[in-house]
Amino acid sequence: MFGNHRLIVLSCLIVFLSLAYSVSYGQSSMSYQWYLNANGGISQLYGDVQNENNHFSKLSNETGFGYGARLGKYIGPVFSVHLQFLKAEFVGQKDKDDLKFSSDLMEYQLGTTVNLINLFFKNKERRVNLYATTGVGAIFFRSEARRLNGNLVSDYGYTKDVARDKTTRKISYVIPVGAGLDIKLANRWYLNLESVLRFTFTDKLDAVESGSHNDAYYYTSMGISFNMGKKKAKEIFADKPETVEIIEDPFANENVNLIYNIPRNLKSLDEFEMRCEIHKGKIDGAAELTQILPIGFEVLDTVIGGVKVEFKNYTLRLNWDELPKDSIFQISYKVKLDKIYGKLPLTSLLYINKTNKDYRFKTNVTIERYEPELVVTEPEPIEEEEVLPPAVEFRVQVRAAYKAKIPLQRLANKYSLREEIKEDYIGNWYKYSIGSFDNFDEAKEYRKAIIGEHGVRDAFIVAFFEGKRLNDLSDLKDVAPDAYPFKTKYKENGPCYRVQILALMKKSITPAAIKEIYNIEEEVNEEVYHNWRKYTVGKCTSKEKAKILRQKLADKGIIDAFIVIYMNGERVTFNGHL
Repeated sequence: MFGNHRLIVLSCLIVFLSLAYSVSYGQSSMSYQWYLNANGGISQLYGDVQNENNHFSKLSNETGFGYGARLGKYIGPVFSVHLQFLKAEFVGQKDKDDLKFSSDLMEYQLGTTVNLINLFFKNKERRVNLYATTGVGAIFFRSEARRLNGNLVSDYGYTKDVARDKTTRKISYVIPVGAGLDIKLANRWYLNLESVLRFTFTDKLDAVESGSHNDAYYYTSMGISFNMGKKKAKEIFADKPETVEIIEDPFANENVNLIYNIPRNLKSLDEFEMRCEIHKGKIDGAAELTQILPIGFEVLDTVIGGVKVEFKNYTLRLNWDELPKDSIFQISYKVKLDKIYGKLPLTSLLYINKTNKDYRFKTNVTIERYEPELVVTEPEPIEEEEVLPPAVEFRVQVRAAYKAKIPLQRLANKYSLREEIKEDYIGNWYKYSIGSFDNFDEAKEYRKAIIGEHGVRDAFIVAFFEGKRLNDLSDLKDVAPDAYPFKTKYKENGPCYRVQILALMKKSITPAAIKEIYNIEEEVNEEVYHNWRKYTVGKCTSKEKAKILRQKLADKGIIDAFIVIYMNGERVTFNGHL
């Protein structure tokens, strides 16, 4: 019987070691250290003979002592395997059954630990490591139960083996489950705290068999671990170095330059010809020129001979499949200015494939303010114009149905509606709305009446532009910003200061394009105010910080920037700028 048990234990241990090694070996290509641990602590049995049933209440009368040793090896930064020996004793009593017991055991275990911190976070050496542990093991025990007066009731493992002239312990198996801490004390030395519950396959550890539950025992210990050996990297055999042929750059002596030729005394609303002279020497092949123009520059002609041209978000891109043969060549295009003025930055970035380099060039363009002449003219007679329906119309939607029409009369009777009900078919949906308003506030009041007086709880406002329904009210920002009913509001409390750098009427530009044009590091905000798009930078908690930001932006060429104030997320309107 003993031989069979030993064979089973050995087979289980071999399978467990194979699984642990195969799972954890892929975690690292390093050869990790061995470690040796010695420990001592308290042992408690959970069985049939006990007055207390929890870890702390057992400390006074039902706690024994144990000691052990462990030899382990780190397979990777997460897993390790170990062999462990434990010698422990147990005591306990059950007053109502007039019983007490004592027992001791020797445990041999093959286990594994999982470093929980390295499992979920970056692998590195830490002062404290939390781990979980489990495994399989065999125990060899003896136990005896007595009456409280000392009379023997039963015992196991004290039978005399006449042939070997010694007592023969009982054997069983355990599965440990627990956790522990490794705390680094010094190089290679660790303090170890561990508590593990062992589930056994026997009910005889307290020398009393009762019920269907097997006994279990706790071993809570403190120990010292010492790391042995040396962690070393996996050996790598380097290939024989190849002879590298050094090729000289044939264009090393070529000077690449770009010279701007911009007319002087430019004013707002002017049209002019932008000319750039490019010096590239003998360099040939493909190239790309990106010119980031000031906001308000509109390129009129985008056809330039021998080059592909794209103009978007005030950025002009020119792509050559083959650069002109001349060492110096020129590009030119017409530009129309918007109502802008000041000292504005102009940046060009030339990338040449043959040299694999970016060449950056920067200058400033000065635009004077346009002052229109006052011309007095006779008023022309006013002709009566044909009254056209409003471009933007607001309605209140009361119902919708998927792929099925609702009779209009039935809908009117259900909600007692006298107004005309309009039906729109959009994407397999029949949508029904009433009312017609050219501003949002009137539609809002009408919606309240529909909900309160007619009981249409789900009624909401929809918008139409030139007779076509919009998907969302926010679409008005693009097609009819002056009719958009909501102002931009930030989620913040108290006062806040921002710096406004740009305002466009009935035009827009992406905040990302503004950051690229002016090389702004801070976030750029876009705000909608009727038919205006206003762009601000920063989120300053004081006026002094906002002034520093305004000066920083002025150094980048935005000389007309000014500070605006927000209170509880809404812009404060006042005369003048800070």
